[in-house]
Formats: sequence, structure tokens, C-alpha cells
Amino acid sequence: MTTVPFRPLAVGAAAVSALLLAAACGGNTATDEGDPAAEDAADGAETSLDADAGTATAAGGAFAFEHSAGVTQVPVDPQRIATTTDQNALLPLLELGVTPVASAGLIADDGSQTFRRTEGFDTSGIEFLGAYGEPNFEAFAAADPDLIVGYEFDSDHYDTWSDIAPTVLVQIFERPLTDALVDFGTLVGREEQAEQFRAGYDARIEELSAALEPVRDELSISVITSGDPGQFWRADEGQAIGTVMGDLALLRPEPQDYGYHTSVQDEPFSLENIGDHDADVVLVIDFRGDGQDPGFDALVDSPLYQQLGATRADQAYVIDGTRTVGAAWARMDVFLDELEAILLADDLDTSVVDEAAAP
Repeated sequence: MTTVPFRPLAVGAAAVSALLLAAACGGNTATDEGDPAAEDAADGAETSLDADAGTATAAGGAFAFEHSAGVTQVPVDPQRIATTTDQNALLPLLELGVTPVASAGLIADDGSQTFRRTEGFDTSGIEFLGAYGEPNFEAFAAADPDLIVGYEFDSDHYDTWSDIAPTVLVQIFERPLTDALVDFGTLVGREEQAEQFRAGYDARIEELSAALEPVRDELSISVITSGDPGQFWRADEGQAIGTVMGDLALLRPEPQDYGYHTSVQDEPFSLENIGDHDADVVLVIDFRGDGQDPGFDALVDSPLYQQLGATRADQAYVIDGTRTVGAAWARMDVFLDELEAILLADDLDTSVVDEAAAP
């Protein structure tokens, strides 16, 4: 919920126009549905690789892919994928074994460039295309992609990206992340692998749900993260944490008792009201590892937080958001590991708050 200032990268209009024109004429076979060239390409042979150019040639096939911005004809076997953001586009592709050639990422306050949430993957050969949310179209065009992949918050720039290459914006929020991750698998021909990941995740959810059944009516859990000084947010409205919490369907404090895949709460809570978010277990999602959580200490050191029943019962836990947030099956697995350790502990106290007394 905390934001990082974006740094626009200045691009000359003439340079962008020239690069976009070159990209549009560069032999990409897949464009938005309705383009006669794309429809003809869909009837063609399998995608081939031009040894000289190193990109997919016009002989390749295409298929219609439905996404948050519409329906787009995309290459059957894209060879040069560029992603508009790291944790919501680059990460799920890396998890499927697909390595894009370029991606936007995070530019930190000190000017360093990183791809968030991609620890454990080799990103050394991925070209950095600037800050997510402030696209450098010149850099995207120069990367010569045959497919651009982003998520729904990139919609303002969709038309410009589509002038460079076929562009798909996979919906990440306001639905279970499991559905989004299967869409990524379908997009790059790894649907079977994605379904295997889903089966493993479903099995873990079923196992933990069964283990929690004896305390389901008396165990409540609160999930928050810091905001600006004097504020905090509910932390699980989407992505990995939101999907897991939604599937477990545990009791929540009244201010957090609404849909897990809908963004109905778009305003932060005042720290003065944190008592309304007390529960048997309070989880505080910590993003300091990304350098994106300047308000964390102010939240957990505040007297109001220290007076929560969960805090006084030693059942307030800090969860590393850099390991549990992001569009990946592995992020849900890590969060499930954390929940199993906390909620299945022999000494868990389910009487910290009186759920029956809640409004």
C-alpha cells in the first residue's frame, strides 16, 4: 500500500515515433484481434526462429487471448517477451520457466535498479526498462519484443504498448491469484504446469482448513500493513496473501470483514482505530526489505498497537512481505508455511478477543 515515487524517463517524441514505427513494421505476426494480418497469421505454420534476427518470424502462428484490456492475437511461441512490471508480470513468467528479454522494475531512492520478488531466479540477462508505472516506451521499442505482458493497472498505456507489439494485461487483482497464474500459463504454453501448481496449492489449502476446523468458530485473524504516519491498511485485498486468506475463510475483525478479491477499501485506516482490528492473531506485513515501508516502525512502536490484545498475548507477528507478496505460487506457499507455524501451534490462544461480542 505504501508507494514509491516513480521517475519518468524523458523520451524525445521523434525518437519514440520512429522506434514505434520500426517495431510495427518489424515482422511481428500477432496484433489485436480484428487485424486481418493477425487473423491470417493465426492460420499459419508453427512459430519459427530466424537465426539471423533472433526473433519470431512472420511464419509463426497466433491465437486469441482474452485479458483485462480485451482480446489480443498473441504469438503461439513468443521469443522476446517484455514485461511492464516485475512482481506482477515478470515473476509469474519466471516461475513457469519463461525468461523475458526485458522488464520494468523498481528504481530505489538511491537510484539502484531491481526486479522485486525475483530472488532465486537468474535475472542477469534481463534488460532493465525503467520504473514500473512510468513506462519508457523508447526502451520498450528498442528491446524489439514480440509480446508485451503486464497487468490491469497498466491500462492507461495499453494503446502505446500495443503499437510496439501485441500486448496482454493479465488481471491480477479483484479475483483469486490462482486464476491469474493459470492465465499466465495459458499465455506462454505452460497451462499444464500451471494447473499442476494449482493442484498442489489446493491440496495445501484443504489440509490447513481441515486442521483449523476445531477452532474455526473461535479463531480470528487480522492482516494489516503500515501506511503514512498515523495510518495503516488492510494488507490482503489481492495477490498471494489475499488469495490464501480468502480460501481459508477465517474470522476477521469487522472492518476487515468484506470480500478478499474486491478493492472496496481504497482508503487507509486511522491508527486511532487500530483497536477495531484486534484479533486473536494479528499479522503485520512488512515491506522494509524493499525499502518501501517507511511507516513500519511508527506503526509497531505506537502505544495503540502495543495495547492490542494480540500484541499483549504475544500473538502479533511480523510477516516479511518481500517473501509473501507477489504474483507467484511460491509466494502463497511461503505464506501458508507462516500460517501453519502460527495457527497450528500447540499454545495458540483463541480467547484473546471475544468474537461473539463483535458487532
